[in-house]
Amino acid sequence: MNYRSLNSIAATNIDSMRGATHESIEQLSANTNIPLSTLKARLARRYSYTLDEIELLARHWGIDGAGLLSSDFSATKAIADREGVRDERDDR
Repeated sequence: MNYRSLNSIAATNIDSMRGATHESIEQLSANTNIPLSTLKARLARRYSYTLDEIELLARHWGIDGAGLLSSDFSATKAIADREGVRDERDDR
């Protein structure tokens, strides 16, 4: 697998998470400190995401960064898994 196809997977998965969380580009920029112009260029697929950006986004969403690079990624499952972890913490 080459970097271009890996970035395409990441871009698709990031789009999926944005849709699942109903987050605007402006909100995502403010919450991750990734400049709005950078996010717009990444979302338009003019430029590739950096690994640092992928990690920032994953941390923001409370998911594993490697998941955003996986062709088997599911935003619905990632959110459910994240909520399950939160529920387990609440039970302690």
